[in-house]
Amino acid sequence: MRVGVRFCCAVLLLGAGTVGFGQQVGPKALDRSFQRPGARALGMGGAYLLATDDATAVAWNPAALANIKRFTIPIEVAGRAKNFRVQDVRDLVDDLEKLRDSIANDDIAGAKSAYDEVQGFLQRHGAAPGGGPTTIGGSLAPVAGLSLGSFGLTFSSGIVGQIQGWTNQPADPGTGIGAFADANNIYSVGGAIAVSSVGIAHARLYPAGLTLGASVRLVRADFAAFRVGAAGTVPPVDPNPIRGTVFDEVDRTRFTLDVGALWEPPVQLPMVKVRYGAVVRNLLPVRFNLPVVAPTNDPAALPLPADFNFRLNPEIDAGVMATWRERTIGVLELHNLTSSNGGDMSIHAGVEHWLGKVFAVRAGYDDDRPVVGIGINLGVLRIDAASGFKPRERLAVGISLRF
Repeated sequence: MRVGVRFCCAVLLLGAGTVGFGQQVGPKALDRSFQRPGARALGMGGAYLLATDDATAVAWNPAALANIKRFTIPIEVAGRAKNFRVQDVRDLVDDLEKLRDSIANDDIAGAKSAYDEVQGFLQRHGAAPGGGPTTIGGSLAPVAGLSLGSFGLTFSSGIVGQIQGWTNQPADPGTGIGAFADANNIYSVGGAIAVSSVGIAHARLYPAGLTLGASVRLVRADFAAFRVGAAGTVPPVDPNPIRGTVFDEVDRTRFTLDVGALWEPPVQLPMVKVRYGAVVRNLLPVRFNLPVVAPTNDPAALPLPADFNFRLNPEIDAGVMATWRERTIGVLELHNLTSSNGGDMSIHAGVEHWLGKVFAVRAGYDDDRPVVGIGINLGVLRIDAASGFKPRERLAVGISLRF
């Protein structure tokens, strides 16, 4: 069938984000246990349940709002990539468009050239002819908000997606496209999901060093996906040398609740303060029913898969932080202790040291990679940046206004 413009838009969207997508097209196969966003957070290895000091506390741990005691406006974005560069995705989109148009216009030479480019792309990125697939993807996590005293409002989003591609398969590798008569072929499937939240939170101090906070979140889930395959012999052996389905974007909105806690023991050592924290996300589990929809002007030539349905179940994070002389902090946290929502438990650790009142250096361990970061405090304005040793794998920037 003719693969339309929406297919290429889906591929472009996938260039923005992805984690953990299997052969099945659907949100259940995507990791929905998103790490909370922020440049200072990334520089400390994502260990930020206790160290947050602005309105991003609504997304991390609402109990931390009680310790901010000022008006803050943070705007930040973090991104990750797996096995690709942005230019790679642009090249792949161009080649798939050329392949589609050449086949539709009976341009044999153009189709062969575009096919060779797509096959070469997949093999350069790890697809074994007749063997396993290559996987490319990434994630994007923007956040913005404001806090006033012990109240906070935050918009945050986690966008993830993934493309998998196979070459020279003797049979359909499980995509639902069907086997080609020609063994010189390519298959590709992909999906992208965005879970966006608007959260309103409040925190309150209690005796004995205890702080509790809660955040009511309006959550919207968007999902889009595609699957496509093409045979490469010219003239084609297969009577239908290109097949695929592009699914329309679907979305739903639900409410959920996060609760968090901080505890600072009343008795501390003279130069070191220790604090403990925990948060339960999605305390009210929510189910999203996203029906499969094929474009009306691009009818599906293949059977549609099951509806794109999934749940956001409770997740628990916990950690401990030590502060030395108000200039150096060290944090250790365990995220997703419940291994919920398609993700596994992860370990995060980080340190931050202020060189005077203006410049801070940070370093951490973000689940499976070391990261570094810096902070520049200009009074009302603070600028933060963080990166992994390979910036395209982990990168974040942010500004925060403080009054």
